[in-house]
Amino acid sequence: MKIMKNLIPIAVLCCGLFLISCDKGGSSTTSSSASPGLKIAYVNGDTILMNYKEFRAQSQTMDAKQKDAEDMLQQKGAALEREYNEYQRNAQKGTMTGKEMQAQEKYLSSKQEALLAERDKLAKEIMDETTSINDRLQKVMQDKLAAIKKREGYDFIFSYIHGGAILLADEKYDITAEVLKELNSEAGDHPMEKDSAK
Repeated sequence: MKIMKNLIPIAVLCCGLFLISCDKGGSSTTSSSASPGLKIAYVNGDTILMNYKEFRAQSQTMDAKQKDAEDMLQQKGAALEREYNEYQRNAQKGTMTGKEMQAQEKYLSSKQEALLAERDKLAKEIMDETTSINDRLQKVMQDKLAAIKKREGYDFIFSYIHGGAILLADEKYDITAEVLKELNSEAGDHPMEKDSAK
């Protein structure tokens, strides 16, 4: 029995999170301006996902929980299958009365329903926890980006991910390292890994 993969949605952190705008009235032209009065930057979403410590830790935790749940359900499913096979053998041998067969079928059916209900319950618990993690990490990300935007006076901070809407970007607008430093500040320095999206 498989519980659907739930941690992948955390990637939404970098799929649509980084577009931040602000009033342009106080903006001034700098070396990173795309045009007079407009200051932009971008963050490499793939690199963030690879190097954001909290994201990686939560991913590993949820992967482990999901694997434990799947292993447990698989074991229970295998045990139920063995019971069903044993019932079939006994029924074919003619060693069970009609009443006994009816009772055994009812028992096996109830166990199967209970196992399916447990699977659904575990899947919901994992999904709910994943959603909670997503919401918390998104808030952290938004807060960090908003602070950088305000401090540096950016009008827009875009997300640049492999296969995304932005096909090419000048590295002089890349603030990924700065964002990672902010995100990982509580856990200390974290060397940025290279990724193919650069």
